[in-house]
Amino acid sequence: MNDRSEAQPSPPLAALLGALVAILDIILLERVSGGAFRQIGSEPPPSWFAEAFRDVAPGAPVTLLQAFPVLDPFLSEAEAFWSRTAYGRLDGEAFVVASPGRHDLPLVTTAVALHGRHYLLIQRVTGFDDRQQILQRARENTLAHEQVVKRIDALRRPFDRLGRLAVELGATEGLSESQRALLTSVNAELATLRSVLDELPKLPPGTSARRR
Repeated sequence: MNDRSEAQPSPPLAALLGALVAILDIILLERVSGGAFRQIGSEPPPSWFAEAFRDVAPGAPVTLLQAFPVLDPFLSEAEAFWSRTAYGRLDGEAFVVASPGRHDLPLVTTAVALHGRHYLLIQRVTGFDDRQQILQRARENTLAHEQVVKRIDALRRPFDRLGRLAVELGATEGLSESQRALLTSVNAELATLRSVLDELPKLPPGTSARRR
């Protein structure tokens, strides 16, 4: 009886590499003369790459800046990296390009130097929109927190003035016993408010609540 759970024979290395590239939604390119790039492997390129270079014959070298001009800064860094590095990688930051007929396309690039040859990997970033939304919410929450802290800090000066007025009033002669009893209650409430205010967030040193 055959055990179906046994591992299946591994596919040829080229087929395995092609499958991995397809699953990861990566285009693997090698730099050729003239600054152009040619796809490595016989697998069809990702749909977003084929769409960007639909006027280029399959397998022909492409000039990336024609479709992705936003890559210009990274490609300049990659050229400098390749000129001084024989083995290693240079990671680029994610960027977004407009994709005809689709939503904005988030991509990330990696330049690789290996055995005297120069490679460029471009991968579609999954979950990019979700991360952008999380970062946007984080920024909004940070700004809201800063506004709350500024409003709290704006209360401190009038509260301090109120405390000084209570002290001056207590030093005034001629107050009746009922007035002094009332002043004692006011001071007790001020002390309670002071303890609460001291526990609330404060602006960093050197920051003014009136600055914006």
